[in-house]
Amino acid sequence: MAAEYDFRRRPNPKGDGELQPLYPRIVNKGTIEMERLVQDIADMSSFTPGDVKGVVALLEDRISYYLSEGHHVQLGDIGYFSASLQARPVMDPKEIHSQTIFFGKVHLRVSPDFRKRCAGYVERAKYGFRKSAELSGAERYRRLLAFLETHPFITRHDYSGITGLLKNKALNDLNLLVEKGYLNTVGQGSHKVYVRADNKEVTE
Repeated sequence: MAAEYDFRRRPNPKGDGELQPLYPRIVNKGTIEMERLVQDIADMSSFTPGDVKGVVALLEDRISYYLSEGHHVQLGDIGYFSASLQARPVMDPKEIHSQTIFFGKVHLRVSPDFRKRCAGYVERAKYGFRKSAELSGAERYRRLLAFLETHPFITRHDYSGITGLLKNKALNDLNLLVEKGYLNTVGQGSHKVYVRADNKEVTE
């Protein structure tokens, strides 16, 4: 299966309205979460899902430990992890003390071999970059109530389908309705569903 791409313009640094050139960008097909990776590895090997999770947990622990001591860490042929520091800029080292210097970002410098292995075929995306639909809060809530009239619960995927919201915005919407008491949740993680709490009305 090929990666899909579409075109985007780079932001105009001058902000004068002049159009910038178009550049191809990969259209994200979604996030492969840890559970999927664990199951894939277990299916491809003699390791159990528990074995895989245990090794990953130990790798996380050791990598973070050695980075905290100032080491670079090589992870197979994937590449090298390193940590950076953040502090205010100074002209003289005497102007700053260790108490005001903090660990900043963690970087991964990918090896050339791994970069080559990640390269595949590309094709133009049929629908391009997706955007959330522009519906009012009241209209989204109306569609939610209509859905719950014929269904005992709604999932995030269902809510995205009836409102046109992408994953993160749909989750934010549903969680806000939970906070305000319009919905309750049942289950956890990927099994979480939303049920109607009462007959409150929402306005824009």
